[in-house]
Amino acid sequence: MNKKNTVKISLVFILLLTAVFITNYYWHSIYNKPARNNRAIPVKKELADLNNNSLPENYALINGRLSVTENTNLIWQSPADWHLDNFVLADSNNDGAIEINMSVWKSGNFGSSKPFWIKKNDLSIKNHFFVFGFVSGAVRPLWQSSNLEAPNCEFMITDFDGDKKNDLVVIEGDYAREPNCPGDYLALWKWNGWGFSNEWRSQKENYPNLQFK
Repeated sequence: MNKKNTVKISLVFILLLTAVFITNYYWHSIYNKPARNNRAIPVKKELADLNNNSLPENYALINGRLSVTENTNLIWQSPADWHLDNFVLADSNNDGAIEINMSVWKSGNFGSSKPFWIKKNDLSIKNHFFVFGFVSGAVRPLWQSSNLEAPNCEFMITDFDGDKKNDLVVIEGDYAREPNCPGDYLALWKWNGWGFSNEWRSQKENYPNLQFK
């Protein structure tokens, strides 16, 4: 092997090592993004049969990414550029079916479609509340909020006011203090048929958690 061929092989080897390093760094940065909420749940797993095929799906939230699998088959996975604080399996829109409710941090006030009166999409990373569910055997978005005015430090879905309909109960924080989310307000939201309406919000206090006596 002459010197010229040796140099070529060395260059190719260096380029391959560089490509492997960049790829590993990229995927490490995606899957190990720091949470933007200090109350985010790093690992959470649940079993449920939301597609009603008598086989439970495994819902696994690990470091901000949610995966839905059935046996060993991946049904759905949250996009790599999202970071989930938490998910709750509950009937949030009171239609009789269980949905996948998620607190999501992502860039962009809107997705691929935005209202015609909005000229520019806000690409800053903000908190969103998303409701997904099974449609024709696949996980699909049912409702997705734009940027929330205040981030949800925690959320739960329960019949808070005893009207036999589930409510969305949240502790709201302040973007200016992220990743800390001390919890300034307790708020109650209700499904109105096309989205969530704010029914009540507390005075500003310190709400450490959503545990009620």
